[in-house]
Amino acid sequence: MSRILLCLVIVLAGCAGGTDLPSSSKASHQTGPSGSDSYAFINGRWFDGQGFQSTTWYSVQGRLTRTPPQGRVETVDLSGLFVVPPFGEAHNHNVEGPWNIQAVTERYLKDGVFYVKNPNNVRDFALQIRRAVNQPTSIDATFAHAGLTGRGGHPVALYEDVLRVSRYEPAIGPIERGWFEDRSYIVLDTEADLETKWPVITSGRPDFLKVYLVHSEDEDATGMSGQSPRRSGLHPRLVPLIVAKAHAAGLQVTAHVETAADFRRAVRAGVDELAHVPGWLVTSAADGESARLTEADAQLALEHHVRVVTTAVAGSAMPSVQGHHPHGHDEGHATGMSDHHPAAPDESRVQILKDNLALLHRVGVHVVVGSDHAETSLAEVMQLDRFHLFDNLTLLKMWCEDTPAAIFPGRRIGRFDEGYEASFVALAGNPIQDFSQVQRIVRRFKQGVFLGDSVGSGAASSAAVYQGH
Repeated sequence: MSRILLCLVIVLAGCAGGTDLPSSSKASHQTGPSGSDSYAFINGRWFDGQGFQSTTWYSVQGRLTRTPPQGRVETVDLSGLFVVPPFGEAHNHNVEGPWNIQAVTERYLKDGVFYVKNPNNVRDFALQIRRAVNQPTSIDATFAHAGLTGRGGHPVALYEDVLRVSRYEPAIGPIERGWFEDRSYIVLDTEADLETKWPVITSGRPDFLKVYLVHSEDEDATGMSGQSPRRSGLHPRLVPLIVAKAHAAGLQVTAHVETAADFRRAVRAGVDELAHVPGWLVTSAADGESARLTEADAQLALEHHVRVVTTAVAGSAMPSVQGHHPHGHDEGHATGMSDHHPAAPDESRVQILKDNLALLHRVGVHVVVGSDHAETSLAEVMQLDRFHLFDNLTLLKMWCEDTPAAIFPGRRIGRFDEGYEASFVALAGNPIQDFSQVQRIVRRFKQGVFLGDSVGSGAASSAAVYQGH
């Protein structure tokens, strides 16, 4: 890496080190009730997993309780609002660096999405924003850091040939080709590579790991990755070894998949989560057929207790660029996409995705919400609503219960119960009767802190970020 780039990274790190919280979050906190660590929430209709019940909850030191606290208690009249747990985003790459963390945080909090999972990021940049996330007045985020792929596999070219120029150089200045290796992707071709590079894989203390299976049906039994004329990733024989090593270290593993063969190989390897539903990226009839899941595939995922992330909007933002399908970027990143909604999916190609989603849901596979590239998961959940595959109650529970719990499995979130985190969004209307009410957020409260009151359309954020991780 050049001296110029090293200086720029050091400067960015210094800036991030002084960033406690996004300024907008500080301001919004000042507009809400203040001066008390305890609150009584009256006249709210609280989601109990099946419907809404009128009850009173208290917040004491950031936790919910039904026991009235001692001392000064501030009463908050929710005036009949419909209160649900905050929403989650199980797959996105937009929480990434000091140049965009404030804007990204504002968008997520506006849409009521408090929990975000980033399954591939530039490790150095994520470390620079660690004090700006996972705070009561910011979003909570987890990071995989560098994804594991084979020589020439996805997302190498995406970072080196596309994002380097169009996304990162406008933010931090010139970057030498190759700088992203071991920072946003790690190349593994042999078991020896896995052993040698394990300290690099775990550097920066990732919250989980990401592996890439891409057209794994093209790999022969002993060949190296990257030999396919199509996109490629890890050789499938390495994935069980990675999973075993990760699990021994207490790390879950998320797998990028594109085909049904990728899906079943990842499940058999023991991964915890699939970052996509096959069918999310279909550009030809052959792609579609290779993505179609069978009943046996769905049963296999159910038996292995694997989560599957929806990413229904991930394949439709932009046409492919040299086979790597980068999508648009958020504001300030040179593509001019910030005023455009992700393109409507091609119905002739989206049917396989819908069929696969319906199959997984029918069998009982754990499905959670993530967009991959939209500004927030609101765009994703509204696309799922348009698919008419899930009733309103099921879709609401996926977004506010299952997805947060999948992102932070060790935390008491996604429900209203004794001792759970005092976090919620209060809606103007009942989303079980009219799912679009999830866009009409009136109040936000996170871990005992008000994030401000507003009433608006809460329309789905429009800019695409980048795709295919």
